[in-house]
Amino acid sequence: MSNRSVLRLPSFIHVGPPRTGTTWLHQVLTGHIGLPSEKETQFFNVRYDRGVEWYCNLFGDYPADVPAGEMGPTYFSNAIARERIKRDIPDCKIIVTFRDPAARLYSLYRLLRAERRPVNDTFDGYWRFQMNCGADLCSYATHLKRWQATFGKSRVLVLFYDDLSSNPQGYLDSLCDFIGARRIALDRSKIGSAKVYSARTAARSNAIARRTVETVDWVSRHGARSLIEFGQRTALWKIMRQPFVEDFAPLSQESADEIRAMVLPETEELERITGRDLSRWKPLAQQKCDYASGDVRSVAG
Repeated sequence: MSNRSVLRLPSFIHVGPPRTGTTWLHQVLTGHIGLPSEKETQFFNVRYDRGVEWYCNLFGDYPADVPAGEMGPTYFSNAIARERIKRDIPDCKIIVTFRDPAARLYSLYRLLRAERRPVNDTFDGYWRFQMNCGADLCSYATHLKRWQATFGKSRVLVLFYDDLSSNPQGYLDSLCDFIGARRIALDRSKIGSAKVYSARTAARSNAIARRTVETVDWVSRHGARSLIEFGQRTALWKIMRQPFVEDFAPLSQESADEIRAMVLPETEELERITGRDLSRWKPLAQQKCDYASGDVRSVAG
């Protein structure tokens, strides 16, 4: 008997896209279903050469009647990952969560800035550069149709981040029912509807931040680690950081409208496919209802 025939592969994958609540979901589901030791294994797009046995071993042991799955938000727009999942787990259940394109891109930008990734110091500079490089910003409908064609519509669950924000229990119940897991009461969960993995602040300049971190690291490695650790626990450290750190401003209406106008055909096609009214994801002039703020209240960052 081959190793593949005895290995337990996951029965579902949340394929993203990024910044749609997968970290929150992973934490809520922990202890209730089989999850990998790493939140994002990146197996089907980056680590596939390690083999299916390596992938299955990340999940460890879990009861036979408990479903297992992973959060793979980088899989959504990756055709290679999609085909590999189909080949290795042909009956896999696929979950996607869609979020207002402008709010999702801004959330991703904030995270990259907070992690001091090499991105533009302004949001407009960031997303325009991505667009000019040919990045796939928010082709929601295009990729959804490809997942549905590959796995069948009945095996692809479409969720919306707006529902996670307004009714997290209902959002979670829908997902649990789809994957065949027992429902989880959020009011008894350690995570509940709290925000997780949120990026509220970032260095004013990534370049200065990197040099500062390098300097602190050098000083720490040359005998001052205890002094630095003590300083980080005091109010003085916060005062010293203030000139170099800034709070993110709300997403501007102008930026939101420009992004929403750019992806409007995808939004309207997603409306047609799902039957969901996505008026709030459209430029302000085309919305059917009042939507005063360009920023969506975030549950998961």
